[in-house]
Amino acid sequence: MWRTTAGGHVRAAASGEPITGFRAGRMLEEGEPWRFTGALIIDDPQKPDDVSSDTTRKFINNRWQNTFKSRLADESVPVIVIMQRLHVDDFVAHLLETSGEEWHVLKLPVWIDDECAQVHPKAVMIPHDLSSGPLWEKKHDAAQIGILRLHAQEFASQYMQDPVVSGGNLFKAEWLNEYDDLPRLKWRAIYVDTAQKTKERNDYSVFEHWGAGYDGRAYLIDLARGRFEAPELEATALAFWAKAKGLSAADYGHLRNMVVEDKVSGTGLIQTLSRKAIPVTALQREKDKYTRALDAVPSVAAGLVSVPKSAPWRPVFDAEYASFPDGTHDDQIDPFIDAVVEMCGGGTAAEILALAFAD
Repeated sequence: MWRTTAGGHVRAAASGEPITGFRAGRMLEEGEPWRFTGALIIDDPQKPDDVSSDTTRKFINNRWQNTFKSRLADESVPVIVIMQRLHVDDFVAHLLETSGEEWHVLKLPVWIDDECAQVHPKAVMIPHDLSSGPLWEKKHDAAQIGILRLHAQEFASQYMQDPVVSGGNLFKAEWLNEYDDLPRLKWRAIYVDTAQKTKERNDYSVFEHWGAGYDGRAYLIDLARGRFEAPELEATALAFWAKAKGLSAADYGHLRNMVVEDKVSGTGLIQTLSRKAIPVTALQREKDKYTRALDAVPSVAAGLVSVPKSAPWRPVFDAEYASFPDGTHDDQIDPFIDAVVEMCGGGTAAEILALAFAD
């Protein structure tokens, strides 16, 4: 306990210790305008060594309702939680999913793409103006982040702040192959998933450029992701198509088409691109995303999918891939599934494994 000569005081205790007999802030007098009277600060309530224990994790999570919250002198006293993500059911997840309050969430992943604060749907977005790349390059530059990615689970949670189930969720990190240089390809295509809305809490629109190898494998060549209004969506599609056309057809196969889901903003994009003589295939998805993902699992598990060893979009892609279907976003998975199923086939696991080891 610290007290100041001006009447201020701070009480500090470990997250598992008693904090009864002390309140954060004070109750305002009737008619008194709101002003800051104190705060409850919860700093790192869970540690990496403890969070894997269901008993320890639930004990801390339950303290919000049965202890921490009752220490507020008034409901208007602010609460600040500072921690790294450690588990799909850690303290932050517990607050966002079950506490009922509306939280302002500032999410700081080690690698950012086009936004710094990616938040839970119940949270309020905090504006930012950070650009793509390492969050703090002096501490972790792109090369060092590439090394951190080798430890997929720790990277997804402690570094990207998007934890995954131990061992991965549906797709495992170790299933993906990596390439330094593209091999000769038979043909290529662009697969697109468009978002329904462009507000901060909604998913992204994604363009993925894929190639079908002579070895029976699918190669992810390039990726673009963002929240685009209609004019930006069209401009991005045209630029992405032009960039893909720049690859030699003799070495990397003919660029066949752009596959776009015929739904919401995708329908408008299909019409616009068709008028500009770009070959577009309208895709009708009849299954839910998880069921379609199961069709791609055998091919991915057999090692038939390769991604570039070094690409600026890899950290965000890897985090979303490893966290599906429990991650905050899954927009990159839709075109991933479409490409893998079309290029590797939808056969049984035994048939796909036979193909994978044929050479």
